Amino acid sequence: MFFDPSRPAGSTPGKDAGVQPTDEDVVRTLFEIEKASTAQPKAVVPEPVFSGASRGLLWLQATAVAVALGVLGYNFAGGKLASLAAGLNTTRSRVGRTVSRPVDRSAQAEAEQLLTKVATGDSEAADQVLSQSPTWTGKTTRTPTADQQILTALNLPNLHAREAAVQAELALDGVPLSDAGLKMLEQAVGNPSQRVWALWMLGALGNRGVDPVHTAKIIETYLADPEVNVRASAVNGLAILATDETVPILLDRFRNDPSPIVQERAACGLAESGMYTHQQRMTAAASLVGWLDDSTLSAGQRAWTAQALGDISGQHFGADSAAWRSWYESTR
Repeated sequence: MFFDPSRPAGSTPGKDAGVQPTDEDVVRTLFEIEKASTAQPKAVVPEPVFSGASRGLLWLQATAVAVALGVLGYNFAGGKLASLAAGLNTTRSRVGRTVSRPVDRSAQAEAEQLLTKVATGDSEAADQVLSQSPTWTGKTTRTPTADQQILTALNLPNLHAREAAVQAELALDGVPLSDAGLKMLEQAVGNPSQRVWALWMLGALGNRGVDPVHTAKIIETYLADPEVNVRASAVNGLAILATDETVPILLDRFRNDPSPIVQERAACGLAESGMYTHQQRMTAAASLVGWLDDSTLSAGQRAWTAQALGDISGQHFGADSAAWRSWYESTR
């Protein structure tokens, strides 16, 4: 979901090849991504593990945000909006604290075994996680293995697997599916060192049915935060919450937040990451189609608009606004 490893390193989608990044460009842009995503003081950020970390994947990671930052004059039309960089940003937004607690080895083993199956698309295992994960709360913790399987499951197109991953993550971080869990996160979001983690978790808790209206209101208060990574994390939280009411909020942040990082997070959340249903994404598409020719948007925003429509629809019309309008009308 978050990247397309099948694309050869250095190849460009579409007909017009843009300026190719040099190694120096890649390193510089990766540094900017890292700096933006780790700005929270004392946040604990375990590195996600990706097999086959080639220069091609690093290039995809760098160019996804480089377009927004203006580092490269690269034509991204026709490619996946949600890149590896997006996956890393989402992961970093989820992680923000360490807690020492006794671990029940049996419960930990059960959680990791089931999550491994969920990551392969096993629907029965997803059912088991949804039914059993509340019993893991307070007895289990994050491990590199669990983090990797959760990230993999969140990348699956199957919403059922994503639901299981979100609920398992709450359990592993000791957040109960109750008002007590909501109070815990309300306190955590007030702590700058836990805020990024708490914003994502608030969205997760609301998605699993714990006062989604109230969780949305808490998250929304951080959409105007002066820190870019906090605003981006608030957008991620709303995409995980994924209520109908959050769709226009993400559309607004895509258009009006001054940071390309936040714009990209909002577009990605509407396009294919997060927990939105296809119907909800089609609601966003109605606005996106109308923005393709909007001269008030930046070049990066217009490119992301086309990419988001491609991810939502599975069609590949690039920047052809007439073709996109025809497609949208045919779906009504």
